[in-house]
Amino acid sequence: MKKQSLVVIHEFGTLIKKDEKVFLNDKEDEVELSEITFSNLWDFILENKTSDDLEQVMSVHKKKGRQYIKCSRYVGTIQTKDGCTIEILPKIFGCSSRSDQDIKKSRKVFLHMLKNFRDSDSKSFQNANLSTSENFPILEVYISNYLSETENLLRTGLKKNYTKIQENSGFLKGRLLVQKQISRNLTDKTHLQIEYAKYLENIPQNRLIVSTLNKLVQLTYSNSNKARIYKLLAVFSEIPESTNINADLQISLSANRLFASYDNLMHWSSQFLLNRGFTTFSGNHVNQSLLFSAEKLFESYVAALFKSYTRRHPGYNVYTQHRKYYLVDKHNKHGKFQIRPDIFVESADKSDFTSYENIILDTKWKIIDENKPDKNYFMSISDMYQLYAYGQKYSLGEGYFYDVHPRLVLIYPATESFTKELPAFFYEEIKREFGLRLTVVPFNLSKLKQNEIDEQIKTILESANKNELSDGKEYSRENVILSEPSEYPSQIDMEKHNSRYMMFGYVKSAEHLEWIKMTHLYNVRMGSRPGALTDEEVWINPSRIVLYDREGNSWLCTVNQSEEIYADSGKIVKLGYPNPQSDYYKLFRIQDIKEHGKIS
Repeated sequence: MKKQSLVVIHEFGTLIKKDEKVFLNDKEDEVELSEITFSNLWDFILENKTSDDLEQVMSVHKKKGRQYIKCSRYVGTIQTKDGCTIEILPKIFGCSSRSDQDIKKSRKVFLHMLKNFRDSDSKSFQNANLSTSENFPILEVYISNYLSETENLLRTGLKKNYTKIQENSGFLKGRLLVQKQISRNLTDKTHLQIEYAKYLENIPQNRLIVSTLNKLVQLTYSNSNKARIYKLLAVFSEIPESTNINADLQISLSANRLFASYDNLMHWSSQFLLNRGFTTFSGNHVNQSLLFSAEKLFESYVAALFKSYTRRHPGYNVYTQHRKYYLVDKHNKHGKFQIRPDIFVESADKSDFTSYENIILDTKWKIIDENKPDKNYFMSISDMYQLYAYGQKYSLGEGYFYDVHPRLVLIYPATESFTKELPAFFYEEIKREFGLRLTVVPFNLSKLKQNEIDEQIKTILESANKNELSDGKEYSRENVILSEPSEYPSQIDMEKHNSRYMMFGYVKSAEHLEWIKMTHLYNVRMGSRPGALTDEEVWINPSRIVLYDREGNSWLCTVNQSEEIYADSGKIVKLGYPNPQSDYYKLFRIQDIKEHGKIS
């Protein structure tokens, strides 16, 4: 096999033919390929042009008659038929140039991310020698770790299983195959066609390992990896290759827990033997492709770091791809469009309602710019809608934790244009701790030390839990924009106030109830009269109100705590309130009102 040819490029880079520069500016990351390698890769893309995955990996273009290939959001390696390995690395803040030092650092970050890639279950990378792997091409790292996993399996012992054996024997063992005996041994009375079970290492899992090793010895350019493969093949010499890879994979990937030690190897064998990466395409112009979605890598990596952090710093429980709610609660008796936040963090202690908190974090592998507020920082409105939907659904809560407003966080990778937390986003104009508030923060992947990672996560959690006040002075709904009376303070003393209360309110007439339902407001007098809110009580902002009338009928109301509304008698008359009897009122915005039965 000829000497290895390795080409390294970052995601979104451009691959061109040797001596055919397409872009003249230095901003483009252009990397040259030999004509035969370029041709193989070009044909590979065209061959799979109908694949949705491939469109996200690479695309072919022409400019002024010159062909070029554009990389996208997938990272990993492709080895073409002529033996060239193209390594696509993620673009990491602080190490995205093509210098040897930055390439080594980028590889190291990539491998750290790969260790926690949920879709590949890459446990074989947990013990990767990252100090040396930064100098080692990624494909060789894959191969090396597969070999390490196989060596670990041998140390614990290969599994055996009962395998059915059919043979023409001189004595009876197991059971006699009557039909075969009649057709083959009708005249031979000295032999019997029998079938019996034998406890052998020749099982589907071991056959697949042999097949994978035979393929890897053809792929690797590393003398070290090659020597290890030949040594392993000698150990497996009594076990044949798989003659039906798909059938053996189906058996192996659905095996019971007794074969759990094979799980990781079987997954990786399926990638190597089916000649594809973690995508759905393959082709006649490549030897091997092992490609990963950079977005999914980032998502899995950050989620794993949060889980690890909270294990070492108790106080929170962390869930990934949390699946508790549907966007549509009911359609033909079932929920539809399940929502799955990347990370859901909640207080480990659920015994204290007043201190219970939850945080929804979503990761996005996108470039935003902290210096472009006029362009919405290049954030996608779909991301904002997504977090708003999460917040609304998780605000509903259940039982004891009804009306607990979640804290929302969007995490983007740190870049040269995004190095610090953005000003908070308030979905509704609020003046208190309640309501949906979104924090947008960078995550610096180039910081790999444990203390650096912990500090980033700690900062994100603290940012999410900040009780930051909006500086707006008007409420969002014009029909209830009511100024606060001057004798009441405009700011809230957050230290003295805790507003998770239930209030009981009297409904004085049918007209009063109709007004509440029509305006979604409930009014309480303020001042010194009996039944009015005193100066100290005026700051109480309940999460629910139970209304009742003189007949004992009751209604349970959910309160939107993000609105602090006050009215004088003139303004409440304009709202249609029947027969006002006070100079000032505090109004509570009712989100939902349900009949609650009779009060005895």
